[in-house]
Amino acid sequence: MNSDVLKNEDITEKIIAFNLRQSYRANMTERELYDCTRGCWRISLENAQQCAYAFSVYESTIKEVYKIEKWLLAEELKRETVPSEQDESGRYGFEGKIAEKEIRDKYLGKSLENICKKGQYSFKYLPVYDKNYDKVIEETQKIEKEVELLNIDEESKKAIVNIRVNQGKFRDLLLKRYNNKCCLCAIKNQKFLIASHIKPWAKSEPKEKADINNGFLMCPNHDRLFDKGYITFDDDGTIIISNKLEKNDRVFLNVDSKMRIEQLTEGNKEYLEFHRKEVFNS
Repeated sequence: MNSDVLKNEDITEKIIAFNLRQSYRANMTERELYDCTRGCWRISLENAQQCAYAFSVYESTIKEVYKIEKWLLAEELKRETVPSEQDESGRYGFEGKIAEKEIRDKYLGKSLENICKKGQYSFKYLPVYDKNYDKVIEETQKIEKEVELLNIDEESKKAIVNIRVNQGKFRDLLLKRYNNKCCLCAIKNQKFLIASHIKPWAKSEPKEKADINNGFLMCPNHDRLFDKGYITFDDDGTIIISNKLEKNDRVFLNVDSKMRIEQLTEGNKEYLEFHRKEVFNS
């Protein structure tokens, strides 16, 4: 594979990538590129504050790498080379500086074509590779062998898999990715958080069972609804609710059409395509 094309495992810092589809020019000054990259964005402040670095991206290529120092409301940015937006409400931008040499040399000029689909995002939180992924693969293989040896019905096998998955590294990685809370609601008590496979375990290939992109971290209500196909998600993270879920049940199960998952990876989207077609009860 081309060494200039980054793979998921190459991303070892928390990074937000900004796609300068319309604002980038080949002859931009250093200041102009910085101002275009840093704001202003309609973004979740809570999620953005977890990122240490920002990529300036054009046509999948990283044009600059910035170390983020702080986030500001759009009206406080004072970008010298970019006119103020007509509507800056609900928008944010960052103050920072060009990243240290080690980080800049690692990413500058590299391509994100294998991580982000070209032109299909304004900004994207890049998934951080975790060495514990190798342990997830080992655990997955052990679970497979254990279940194969059991002379029990499929529903019982599924229950055992769920228990083992939620005791292992797969869940730990999802806890890190979603900051110890349900990816759909505000529940943070780890006792109630469940590692849900997007493409069901029984229908997944071995690599898919261990793939962190094939997982969501959910509270019991949302995990059950997702598993049974009463909810799914569009490629922008917006919830899709089955017509078979009655209005009264939606209220008591905390399901709302305005809900969405903020940080979908390209891998999530591929598994969600399967979930929408094969699991969701439309």
